[in-house]
Amino acid sequence: MKIQLLIILIVLTQLSCEAQNDGNGSIDRINGTYKSKSSSEKLELKSDGSYTLYNPIGSGHFEIEQCNYSSKGKWCSVDTNLIELTSENYYQRQDGFHYELKKENRLSKDSLYIQVKFPTDFHPVKLGIYFNNEVDKKLFTDSTFIKILKSKYLLRKTSNSVNRNHITFSLNANVTGATLYKSRILFEIFEEDIDTEQYNYLTINMPNFDLCFFAFELYDHELVHVKNANQLIWGGKIWEK
Repeated sequence: MKIQLLIILIVLTQLSCEAQNDGNGSIDRINGTYKSKSSSEKLELKSDGSYTLYNPIGSGHFEIEQCNYSSKGKWCSVDTNLIELTSENYYQRQDGFHYELKKENRLSKDSLYIQVKFPTDFHPVKLGIYFNNEVDKKLFTDSTFIKILKSKYLLRKTSNSVNRNHITFSLNANVTGATLYKSRILFEIFEEDIDTEQYNYLTINMPNFDLCFFAFELYDHELVHVKNANQLIWGGKIWEK
């Protein structure tokens, strides 16, 4: 019942938003391209109810220039001087969490080796690896190739058991104080039970975890103040047509 009520409320909110856009002429008054006064970021509010937030030019964030925009989705008017932005579900569209796990038996038997492959050299995240859900059996590293001593982190094999270890792999983006990449902190990639006696060399391929997926800004009914027909106030900044 609660789920049904929530769905009804979401639908009513969307209908109300669309009705205001169509009925009071606010789209014709507000739509257009706005530039931040403090940077070269641009926010385009299109007449079809979609928006695109373009990245700043020459930001100095090395590969950021290859991503033309940092967010896109839908916008609508919720009051005379208030609009909201709701980004598209970029996780589903780009499948950035997709991984391919290759298990092999290589090198020294007393260690577990983990190699992580990204589509480019850009990976501004720490790798988080947890073993058997034990608090003291975890590690964080910037390296994409890790050698782990089995005796320190893994369960020991007994004569009557398969040496399976529960491994959790995540990507942690510590973005404290940053103005970009603030939408997501933790990317939980997988949890798997792996026979680390049979397979001690794991290659994790992340083919879609590129800069554009990482930098995409998710907005959930983000409110933007309409100061006048030519100015917006958003994120502590003034945006002008």
